[in-house]
Parts: sequence; C-alpha cells; structure tokens
Amino acid sequence: MKQKKMFLIILLCLLFLPFIVNAEECDITKITITSMEQKGIEGNTKEVEEPTFNDRSINFNLKMFEVGDAITYDMTIKNDSDEDYMIDEDTFKTDSEYIVYTLKTNDGDNVVKARGSKNVTLIVEYKKEVDSSLLSNNKFDASNSLKLSLNTSEKEGPLDVITTDNIEEIKNPLTGNRNIRLICLILLISLTIIYLTYHNKKKYNRYLILILPIALITTVYATCKCDIEVESTVEIEKLPKLNDIIVGLASEDNACVTKYEGDVTDEVNKTVNATNVYYDKCSEKNNVIFGNYCWVVFRTTETAGTKILYNGKPIDGKCDSSREYQSGFIMNDYSSQEVASNYLYGSSFSYNEETGIFTLEDTVSSIWSDISYKDLLGKYTCKSNDNSCSSLYFVDDYNSSTEAYLLKITIGDIYYTGIGYGPYNTAANSMAKVGYMYNNRYNHYEKHPRTTYRYGSGFIYDSVNNKYTLSGEIKELNDWYHQSDELGTSRYTCWNQTGECTTISYIYTITYNRDAFYVDINNGKGIDDVLDDMLFDSNVNKHDSNIKGVIDQWYKNNMLHYSDYLEDAVYCNNRRILDLGPWNKNNLVRGGSLTFGNDSETDLTCHNLTDQFSVSNNKAKLKYPIALITNPEMLGTLNVFALYGYTDHWGMSPWSYSDNSAVKYYTIGSYYSINYTDSQKNIRPVISLKNSNIVVSGTGSESDPWIIKD
Repeated sequence: MKQKKMFLIILLCLLFLPFIVNAEECDITKITITSMEQKGIEGNTKEVEEPTFNDRSINFNLKMFEVGDAITYDMTIKNDSDEDYMIDEDTFKTDSEYIVYTLKTNDGDNVVKARGSKNVTLIVEYKKEVDSSLLSNNKFDASNSLKLSLNTSEKEGPLDVITTDNIEEIKNPLTGNRNIRLICLILLISLTIIYLTYHNKKKYNRYLILILPIALITTVYATCKCDIEVESTVEIEKLPKLNDIIVGLASEDNACVTKYEGDVTDEVNKTVNATNVYYDKCSEKNNVIFGNYCWVVFRTTETAGTKILYNGKPIDGKCDSSREYQSGFIMNDYSSQEVASNYLYGSSFSYNEETGIFTLEDTVSSIWSDISYKDLLGKYTCKSNDNSCSSLYFVDDYNSSTEAYLLKITIGDIYYTGIGYGPYNTAANSMAKVGYMYNNRYNHYEKHPRTTYRYGSGFIYDSVNNKYTLSGEIKELNDWYHQSDELGTSRYTCWNQTGECTTISYIYTITYNRDAFYVDINNGKGIDDVLDDMLFDSNVNKHDSNIKGVIDQWYKNNMLHYSDYLEDAVYCNNRRILDLGPWNKNNLVRGGSLTFGNDSETDLTCHNLTDQFSVSNNKAKLKYPIALITNPEMLGTLNVFALYGYTDHWGMSPWSYSDNSAVKYYTIGSYYSINYTDSQKNIRPVISLKNSNIVVSGTGSESDPWIIKD
C-alpha cells in the first residue's frame, strides 16, 4: 500500500513539475523581428513609404483604391529564448471591416522553436467597399493598431517530438525548460505504464486515460506571452471614373469640355434629349491608355460611357507624336485576278504583326465559278491551298467564272494613328457602298446613246414572262446630244425601240457632256425599290464593308479579352437621305448629288434603325463593340482632331452619291475633307468605355495619359 502511495506522489510531482519549471520570469526581449520585405502587390496598392520594424513593432504606410487591393510582406520572427512560442493567428484582429490583416506561417507550423526563427507572411487586404457617405474628399482613413500574440497556451498536443533535429538538446536536459518538461513527460508516461502493469487491474485503466492527457497538457503549458505590434497607416482613396473626370472638367473656368445640347441616339431605337453628353476639346486632357493602346477621348455618351478614338501603341507609357510609324494593315492592289484553281478560303483570319503572317480561320476549299462565287464573297484567301501567308486577299466581287475582284492585304509600317491603311470599300460604283454593311448592289453604268431609243416615265411588269413594258409618258429620242434635255421624267428605257425587255434601265442623271448614268433593274422592281434595297431594306446589312472586316479582325486579335470593359454603344452609319438630287424621279437634275446625313451637322441622332450599328441590334448588328467616328462627332471635337489627326482617316458618315456615281465619305486629319470610298485612308477605330471604368493614374496629357484599370 505504501508503494502505491509513493508511486502516486511521484506521478503528481512529475505532473506539476512543468508548472514549477515554467514559473521563471519570461524575457520578451528574446523575441524579435529580424527582417521584413515586400513580397507582392495586388491591384493598385501603393506604398507611401517603405515599412519599418524594430524589435517587436512594425509600421507601414499604404494607400489602397479598390476592393481586392492587397500587399504581402515576408517577415522573420527570431526566438532567442529557451521556450517554444506558438503564433496565435486568431489574435490578429482589427476594428476595421474594410482592411483585413492575415498572418500565415510559410511552412504550416505555427511554432517558433526555442533558439530558432520562423518565416511568416503578413497580408493586408482591402476587403469591403467603403460607403460613399464615409468618404471625405474622396478618401477614407482605415489606419489601425494591432497586436499579434505569441504564446504556447493553446497548442494541441506536445510541442516536442524526439527527432534528429532536437536529439542533441535532449542529451543535455539542462539546456532549457523545454527539455526538462520533455524529460518529465517521458518519466511520467514510463512510470504510469509500470505502475499499471505492476498492479494489472482493469479498474486502473481509467487512471491511465485521465493522467496521460493531463500530462500532455501540462507538459506543453506555458505562461510566457509576447505581442508583436503593428501600427498601420492605410488610406482608402476612391479612384475616379473616366467619365466623371471628363464631365468634371466642364465646370472649370475656360472649360475645354463642353456640354452637347440636343437629341442623341446612344441606345438602339431610343432617341432622347441629351443630359450626359459632353465633348472633350482639351488638347492636354484627352489621352488614354487602355488595353495596351493609346486612345483619344472625344465625347461622353448618354449612358455615361466614354467614346475614345484609336491613337496607336504607347512607347514608354507615353502617347506623344514622336512615335511616327508602327505596324498595321496595308490594303491596296484592288484588281481582277485569276481564282479558278482550288483555293482555301477563310471567313476570318488571325495575324502576327511581328512576322507579317496571316492565318486563315473557318476555312473551306473551293473552286471559283458561276455556281460557287456567291458563297465566297467576303472571304479571305492566300490564293493557294495553304492556310497561312504573308499576302492575304479579300474576295470583294465577281468578274467572271474564273476571275474575282480581290483586295490585297499585307502587314507593314503605317502611320501610328491607325490600325491600317486602305479603302473604306473597294469600289465607289454603287450607292450600296455607303454602308458599313450592305446587301444588294446596283452598280452604275455610263452610256452616250447614238441611236433612237424609246423612254417611258413608268412600266408594266409581267411576272409570268418576266417582262417589262414601258408605260406612262413615252418619248423617242433619235438625236440624244441635242434632245436629252427633253427627257423629263421619262427615264426608264430598254435601250431599244420596242420598249420591252427583261432588264430595264433607269437613267438617274445626265452629265454636262451629255453622258447618261443609269442602273439596271430586274424582277419587277423600280427605282424606289432600288433605293430601298441599297439603303433602307430590313435586310440591308448583310455583307461587311472592307473597313468593317479589318476592324473586326483587329479587335478579335487585340481587344477581345477587354470586351467586358466596353459598353454596347450605337455607331451611326447615317444613310438618311437629305436631298435626292438627280435621283428624284419627278425632276430630272443635270449633275448634282444625292446627299446623306442629318439636318444639322452636329446632330447626334440616328434616325434609321438599320443605321444604328450595335452588338444588340439585329437589324444593324456588330460582331464586336467597335466601329468608327461619325461626322457630327468629328465636328464636335474638330480642334482636337486637328491636333491628333496628322493623316486623313475614315469616318462612318456617308456624304453623297454624286453625278458621276462616286460614293463619298467624310474623312478628317490634317484637314477636314470628303473622299471617295475606294481611296486609301487611315483606319482609326472607336470604342466606348463603360461608366464603371476607373483611372488609376495620369493627368490625360500625351506624356502622362490616363491609365484605365484593366
């Protein structure tokens, strides 16, 4: 019985010995921070100054702008004491709900070993959006004082295990309190097992179950604690939206941003009085870098977006005029070419600006013929069976069963302001070519009649026999040169004396040298149908213009992953007729032009649904949210484009279809001008940034452009 009591006394002594051993005074000066450096930055976080540390204190000064902004620091905590310390991550708390601090050990073990060190990571993150009501001058102070506790009181299980790393310390049990507690643990377990084995009674099993956990807990228990203090100065600043910056400039004295007064169509089939539209005419506050390209701001939209014009690639973060030439599309050599062989044709292409190599996509293999050509119009080919080449060809029109009209496309040096250089459309001989997209093309023809023909003011169509017969006021002219002024409204002709034909012609004008310009008409249609087919029909937008095709390909290759930053704006291809001119069937006009556009040159309305090009408009559907600037937009910011033009570039607004059948378009650059659609001009696309886009830095100048977060 005495032996049992003696055993119990020894066990209790061993059980409480760790408390006695640990009762010595703690030396917190033995815990220090020995290094701290920035590991990484997320978002737009800025260090106002480098962090400092001293003994057990840290101080840093940060500025954050958006939810998700974060900064990470690598730290080393050194333990020169003879005690193990546990990093208690849960004690790292803050009263701020906006800035969250997280401390993690790099090896997953929270213990800082005695006479050792631990590498840890400190993460500071902007977690919750600051309510605008809390902002003062667009800023919010989120500074904090924090304490991170280091202790050994909540570690589950023994801190120490006999390994090759600590076996030397175990051999010398007097090196520290930690090893004394470990030896006590070993003796306690050994004696308990001997005791139970010696008495070998089941009722003592419960003592084993109770004593061992208590022994484990008391062996690792420690009263020493140490705090690491963090003094953080964090300022949250709300970044401005680009649209807000532009509108804000309008309130300044001598403002270069002006409000647009009038109606606007910035959403499909919705014309309203403008309340949010401003023109940016500033020469030093209109430069933007977005998607790794320079752009020029020219106006805001009614939906609070911002329309910007392409302005080349930045160099060293600048958008100044010293850039000169960069690579882009060169489109020329429009001609009829042999395509009778079996070639590969693609609906689209990708390209490499560095190598100048094109690669066809969505390909089909076909031989050009009277049967197949309609399926190949608007496609691209290398004029071979290969799907890659350095000279690509756009299939524009039919010439014969063995020849097509092709436009050659290569990659080369062009002036930096454009993505390419080439025609708006490859021909100017049809009014349909005023379209950013078009369908039925009625080409013009020229004739100087030298024999007697019959002319009529109307016709009767026999659909069964597919035959036109002239009707109305009938005239026969046998001396065209001297009698053409007598034609009047009798402008339909079969170019014969019977007045019957399957294809009827309509003379829309007579030039001063007495040449007749006309279009051929089939299938019972008249001149009103011709105009409707080319300008207003619900299916008028079927084929891409040449300029739309290359703009879409550029977007697909360079801007596709930025689509979420763009709004679905309206780009107006205003084919509204202001004056029919020589096309007025009730009044023969010698010379002159049919003119397009709005009643006012600065009117931002878009009257026809089929002219309101947008991703969401099935009647004028864009594949991507990108197009061209319009004439009213050019005029609204003309002084800006005088500065940023340098070369003529295409607009989206048609000007006229003149007496000699040349389709003309607005262009602007070194001077404001009108050019034929088959002219070689710079191509500068336009996109519209959503209202949510913010500016992370910059002043809007050429040397310090606004940087849009992407």
